[in-house]
Amino acid sequence: MNAPARPLALEPVLYHGALAPHAASVGNGDHDPIGSTMTFSPTSMRRHLCAGLRTLIAVLGALLVVVGGVASITLAAAPPANAANWAPVHAGDFPDPSVLQWGGVYYGFATQNFAAPSQTINIQVSTSPNGVNWNQQNGVDALPHVGSWAKPGNTWAPSVVRDTTDNDFVMYYTATETHTGDQCIGVATSSLPQGPYTDNQSQPIVCQTGVGYSDPTVDSTQNLGGSIDPDLFTDSTGNNWLIWKSDGNHLNPAVSTFLWSIPLNAHDLPTGSDQATELMQDDASWQSGIVEGPDMVENTATDTYTLFYSGSDEGASTYAIGWASCPSGPAALCTDRSTSTTGPLLTSSSGMSGPGGPDVYSLPAVGNASPQLVMAFAAWQGSTIGYLDCGIRPMYLADLSVNPNSGLPALAPANPGATPAANPSCPTQAKPAPGYWQVGSDGGIFSFGAAQFYGSTGSMHLNKPVVGMAATPNGNGYWLVASDGGVFAYGNAQFYGSTGSITLNKPIIGLIPTLDGGGYWLIASDGGVFAYGDAKFYGSAASDNLAYPVTAAAASFLSGGYWMVDANGQVFNFGDAPNEGQPPYAPGGYRITGMAGTDSSNGYWLASANGNVADFGDAAPYGSMVGTNLNAPVVGMAANSGANGYWLQGADGGIFTFGQAEFYGSMGGRHLNAPMVGIAAT
Repeated sequence: MNAPARPLALEPVLYHGALAPHAASVGNGDHDPIGSTMTFSPTSMRRHLCAGLRTLIAVLGALLVVVGGVASITLAAAPPANAANWAPVHAGDFPDPSVLQWGGVYYGFATQNFAAPSQTINIQVSTSPNGVNWNQQNGVDALPHVGSWAKPGNTWAPSVVRDTTDNDFVMYYTATETHTGDQCIGVATSSLPQGPYTDNQSQPIVCQTGVGYSDPTVDSTQNLGGSIDPDLFTDSTGNNWLIWKSDGNHLNPAVSTFLWSIPLNAHDLPTGSDQATELMQDDASWQSGIVEGPDMVENTATDTYTLFYSGSDEGASTYAIGWASCPSGPAALCTDRSTSTTGPLLTSSSGMSGPGGPDVYSLPAVGNASPQLVMAFAAWQGSTIGYLDCGIRPMYLADLSVNPNSGLPALAPANPGATPAANPSCPTQAKPAPGYWQVGSDGGIFSFGAAQFYGSTGSMHLNKPVVGMAATPNGNGYWLVASDGGVFAYGNAQFYGSTGSITLNKPIIGLIPTLDGGGYWLIASDGGVFAYGDAKFYGSAASDNLAYPVTAAAASFLSGGYWMVDANGQVFNFGDAPNEGQPPYAPGGYRITGMAGTDSSNGYWLASANGNVADFGDAAPYGSMVGTNLNAPVVGMAANSGANGYWLQGADGGIFTFGQAEFYGSMGGRHLNAPMVGIAAT
């Protein structure tokens, strides 16, 4: 490994083995417990729940273009600046909202729900009689199945329009392309506005990865990181356009992000011969290299167009809504008006943090008054940011007005007298007391700290050696997994299946449990993945003919993805697990033997046989044993609860601790019946 890890202060305490979580088959065992407990530390949070549906066309002036007709509107002046209390108009998590009005009903669509894989809804649906009071359609999935070109999980930012040619409804959405692993845009249709929608295309409609798809897919000559956040815009002549973002910040290293457009034909598809038009790119410091979630609005009175968008990182309070003027609409370059000098149009305020994913529509007229133009958007409720901290992103509603003198748009709470939304709270289980287990290749278990002994295979005759273990979420049980994929469950760990009776191409190297403990993945040395219980299959590297064997793996937050790493340090990411980097190579004694992820999902550590630790993304450099003469190679690693420290496990039972990971004991220096193969923590 070419010095990938930064030097750190270290706390040598004997040595630690941490496998990335692994799977096993049911069994019984022995071995004297010496200590105690681990919780599976979620390593990933959804990185980008980007921007939502833009279905109706609005006006910033006298006239509003709406699907189905043109309405005359007089926009009020902006409310006082001190009217800044925000409260959600939709209960629960509803990211990237988009609204379609049809048949006297408002239909709201949103990004996939934030739930365990067994309860995932790809596209959420909500309805409203007036565009203000919303009713979640619980259990309804507007897109029950993604297209054959995509894999389940990470279904984002739908946008729906009425197709007057075919008399149906068209939905554009974001999903993960199977071959590249990038997010791309697909299209689905339905005879009903609420769905179900069906994607019959064999490939995505927009996928700027440089792969070179056949028509009508829109691609690019170079890899721009994929394409996300579709916005269907209908101009005043009835022509439909598709606007979206190229996902350059997803790449490592990141490249600029752009907003694009392309005209659609009578069936709301690209013609295939059209070239995408660049509308704008990230060019202001507040955007932090990201512009996304576009929503275009046409002012028919002045024949001008406004492009609203989101900027910065959606997982931070700096996420905000900006705007650009587009003299030629979606047909030519726009001018960003939310510059580094002027700043964004809407930022974090009392009751909400990180607003983004704008979608403009109009409310019904009351009496002789003109219809009110409003913007739906999502934001973290209160000041609680992040799903790991119990945060949610409900839908908010802002009145949209224009300054009669300057023509500048302004946003204010639709209900300025509302009490600002309180920070969400949710019941959380008490963290188990800290501790860890060491496991030998015979399945012998040694427990330290608060980790309890629940059983082992130490006295059993095994068909194949144990290669790893993983703990249940509350630390009251664990699984052992053998190289043939046999799974042994102890304590409150449940048995969901194994490959013990299957002939494998390559041996199993570990088991990763889901966040709720309702399933697990078995990982093979050729990158093969076997999913059991509520664990979803997000992909594998089994067909990649790897030059080096996979040696470790880790799960991302809410089990929405996983990483695996080969002996040479190449990282493979699936589902919502982002690739945050990897060492150039890991020859000789640097052979990668362990992996652990951070709680944010945006980083991980890789441990080498010689004790070196490389950190990537937001994984902090807590230290390593590189340069120390070890009695035995490191065979694994585990992060502590909170991921503010980790242990390294030696084959001789030694444990090394770093950061805030405490030393509770080890089998180092003792006579072992079998070498240690892994570690798991409470």
